[in-house]
Amino acid sequence: MTRSEIDVLNPQTLDEALMLLHQDQPELRIIAGGSDVIVQLRDGVIKTKKLLNLLPLKELRFIRKIDDRIHTGSLTTYSDIVRSELVTKYARLLADAARQIGAIQLQNTATLGGNLGNASPAGDSLPPLYALNAVVVTRSNSGRREIPIEDFFIGYRKTALRPDELIEEVYFDALSENDRSAFLKLGLREANAISIVNVAVVLRGRKPDDSFTNVRIALGAVAPTIRRANKCEQALLNKRLDPGTMWKASTLAAEDTSPIDDIRGSAEYRKHVVTSLVYEGLYEAVVGRVKPHE
Repeated sequence: MTRSEIDVLNPQTLDEALMLLHQDQPELRIIAGGSDVIVQLRDGVIKTKKLLNLLPLKELRFIRKIDDRIHTGSLTTYSDIVRSELVTKYARLLADAARQIGAIQLQNTATLGGNLGNASPAGDSLPPLYALNAVVVTRSNSGRREIPIEDFFIGYRKTALRPDELIEEVYFDALSENDRSAFLKLGLREANAISIVNVAVVLRGRKPDDSFTNVRIALGAVAPTIRRANKCEQALLNKRLDPGTMWKASTLAAEDTSPIDDIRGSAEYRKHVVTSLVYEGLYEAVVGRVKPHE
């Protein structure tokens, strides 16, 4: 299919976009930055004759703090996230992830909503959103829905998004000064690489003995969707996070994965890497720098 065979619809308002989506939902494919959809069209992964281009909708491009929550519009780019003082202050791990997503050209065009809609288990922004316990807000002519992020992804590259819906925003609770977080990624090269494994850590409710009442660890590229390291989390709850405790808990993380073999790494290698990367993420979150287990 050549580009001349594809109609690109360019709504100027959100209401117009929702109307077009409602009318042509069986055929329309939503496009924002295009970093995923264009490649998939070229490779024949998806087939469509109509694209709904959301880029003109500036109302979906924002980062705001409302009460104790950070709200991020679906058309917010990764460059926006990297430069945001709000994200840096209240959700640094998301900024760290955005900084590692491809080259600067990609960061300037790729959007948070696009990464959510693409639903790749290797998407670098997704584990931080899991660890932050984010909520995805969708919009259709019928109104809004708020979907916890762990319910939004229902399978490999599958979401709970209905045919007549688009992603409006994502929100999550801002981290406090006493909370700790980290994002780490392993790729085949230092930059511009799809993750072999990525890990996001959020520790909340710090107590005087350096234990935490809320531990969330999310793993990417190790299953059909993002996975929480539930056994590892339980082993860390209300425990003083010294290196020995963190390492012992990290060895449980691979039990919550089901990776595959692909060109970036074998399933066995991914399971091995998960332990080390979770430990490094925990150490960075608690101590403020990465230190591999010795």
